[in-house]
Amino acid sequence: MTKYIKLVVIFCIIGVSLISCNTTSPNKVKKSDAQKVTNIEYGTIKTSLPVKIEGESDWIGATAGAMIGGLLASQICGEEEILGTKCQDIAIVYGTIGGAAMGSVIQSKIGNHDGFQYIVNIDECGGDISNCQNDQDKAFVQGDNTPLSNGQKVVIIYGDVIRIMPYEG
Repeated sequence: MTKYIKLVVIFCIIGVSLISCNTTSPNKVKKSDAQKVTNIEYGTIKTSLPVKIEGESDWIGATAGAMIGGLLASQICGEEEILGTKCQDIAIVYGTIGGAAMGSVIQSKIGNHDGFQYIVNIDECGGDISNCQNDQDKAFVQGDNTPLSNGQKVVIIYGDVIRIMPYEG
């Protein structure tokens, strides 16, 4: 029984880690973005500033943490009673609540990564890219290890997520 619990705990921790290690890298595209028509804009990077992108938690981390906490707490106390309630039942309630809180915190911490905030001067091109005029500025945050250079021509790809990619055109 103890081997089984340890195995479940290890798989849950690995699962939460893999699910929560998402990034905002422009080079990683979700399967749902494949074979879709997306809108694009062209522009020029005006400034790039380093930012820390903080991970977020959702129900997955809390659920995995609650399961792990409840499983571990079920190994405490046995059949003893405290104020007419089995000690093990009390431990499971508190273990589940504490595990959910820990799972949520761990998932958000694992998702932290570096990125850059770009101010992009959007080109107004109409149908002819060779005759672009500057129209407006927009701000984007994107995860990556190295920034796009100021003055770099870029294409902004709008889909489920927005990506900024270097453009030589």
